[in-house]
Amino acid sequence: MTQNYQELLTEEGKEFIDKLSSSLRKNQSLDPLIEEYEITEFRGGSLGRRVLPLPDTLVQNGFLGQSDTETYFILKVSGKPLPHNYREIKAWEKACELGWEHESLFAPIHAWDNKEYKWLIMRRATPISPHQGDIAYLLSGQEYVYAPEAPKQMEDKLNDQGWTVEDVEMNVGIVDDGICMMDYGGVERRNDTLELPDCMQSEN
Repeated sequence: MTQNYQELLTEEGKEFIDKLSSSLRKNQSLDPLIEEYEITEFRGGSLGRRVLPLPDTLVQNGFLGQSDTETYFILKVSGKPLPHNYREIKAWEKACELGWEHESLFAPIHAWDNKEYKWLIMRRATPISPHQGDIAYLLSGQEYVYAPEAPKQMEDKLNDQGWTVEDVEMNVGIVDDGICMMDYGGVERRNDTLELPDCMQSEN
């Protein structure tokens, strides 16, 4: 059973996310908030959402664990209902329903907006790149692991477990020493059809 831990955030954390989403809805810069919390936006934000580290100070202590990453969680946030968030959350729910061999394929989602799917909070993974000296990661100052064979291994694991996937190469990471998908809005169960909520039909 998937758990949506809405209580994961402190009051300040809830306000932080509300401010980010509001700024994005109004097409305002996120720079003031990013500077205030001294965080660096990740590469890879697209399809109307931004990806940022979630400062540990905005998370209730009981939800933090041991990690090699700078923060324990990341935040994926948008200013409007977002199909990519919805698909990612539904893939995670399905994986949890199917059991650990499926769950282990994905970076866990711990909390999300269950009304409009404007945001989700995911366990932070260390990215894997098949490119040595990956310029995009180097320019953003983001640590990564060079492992050219990892995307193909991940794709094979997903296919073997009955998942279809788009764009594996730059969406693989490491959580607790295990290789997993860290962006999986393009992952679906084979032969399953996911219907988007009415509020997202025009965004598909």
